[in-house]
Amino acid sequence: MTTRATEDEARVRPVRGPFMGKAWLTPRNVAWAAGGAVVLLFASLFFAFRAKPIPRRAEGAPPARLASKIAAAQDKLRADPQDIAALVELGTLLFSKGKDSYLEAINALEEARDLGALDPRVFYCLGVMYQEEGLFPFALSEYKRFLRHYPEDKEVRQLAAKLYYRMGLYPEAVNEYERLKFSDPDDALIEENLGLSLWGAKSVDRAKGSFETLLTRGGDFARRASFYLGQLALEAGDYPAAAERFLAAAEGGPLEGAPDERLHAGLGMSLQKLGRWEEAKASWEKVLAAVPNDPKAVAALREVNRKLAAAKKAAEAAERAAKRAADAAARAERLAAQKAAKKK
Repeated sequence: MTTRATEDEARVRPVRGPFMGKAWLTPRNVAWAAGGAVVLLFASLFFAFRAKPIPRRAEGAPPARLASKIAAAQDKLRADPQDIAALVELGTLLFSKGKDSYLEAINALEEARDLGALDPRVFYCLGVMYQEEGLFPFALSEYKRFLRHYPEDKEVRQLAAKLYYRMGLYPEAVNEYERLKFSDPDDALIEENLGLSLWGAKSVDRAKGSFETLLTRGGDFARRASFYLGQLALEAGDYPAAAERFLAAAEGGPLEGAPDERLHAGLGMSLQKLGRWEEAKASWEKVLAAVPNDPKAVAALREVNRKLAAAKKAAEAAERAAKRAADAAARAERLAAQKAAKKK
């Protein structure tokens, strides 16, 4: 019996290995295992989200293929009206079709969101559509939700910053553009928008710093920077600097982002303050060419013409007076010459 019991015990004894038994269950090994599990969890979540690309504009997609996908999503919803994945798919596909399908797309995506959808595509598409429909506060809320998933997404952060600016929330816009600049310090468009946001937030000195940085970028960015700096100088009453900046901005013809009427109105005001009437007249005439019957330009041009007429009149009077003085001097010289001749 003793021998048989020993044989049975030997037969059922487990094979020992590096992870068998309790020897491996030390605090250090458990901590490593837990850490690895956490890493795997977050990695799986990361790839789960990244597996679904954010739908940017899909203009030019084959209509037949798009229609087929939309029909498939609609079939799923007929079977289960609360199928969140199908609602997201339908909404994003309708978004890709363009503005004519926005109402249907918004309805589908709003329903998916209300049912608990956390797919970042929902927030991106709703944000863009709300923005294009002029529903800025709603668009901003969706962009914020999206950025919780993709905080480094440059496009959406720029869209959010633009909305803050358009809504007059300038300090918030400054915060967004400063974050964007930190990530991409060489982006001239970000620098320009940061300067405009600082200007809106009444941080004039910092705004000037951004615009002066923009001068070094050349091209239209430098010309627009000159336009902004001209406006700042005009507001500060520094008319020589304003005229110089506006002239630099005007070189090269029309400037995108700086309407002709605003550029030449600023230049006209600066030149008018400096008494450069002929140049001011040319500027105000350009304003009226861009915006006929603009009341400010009409009034300014009337004043400039009055000053020019007065200056012309004064110049003519001065010319006549100078001629009289010259004639008198000539007569006096002749009389002196005659008297000298008689003495001889």
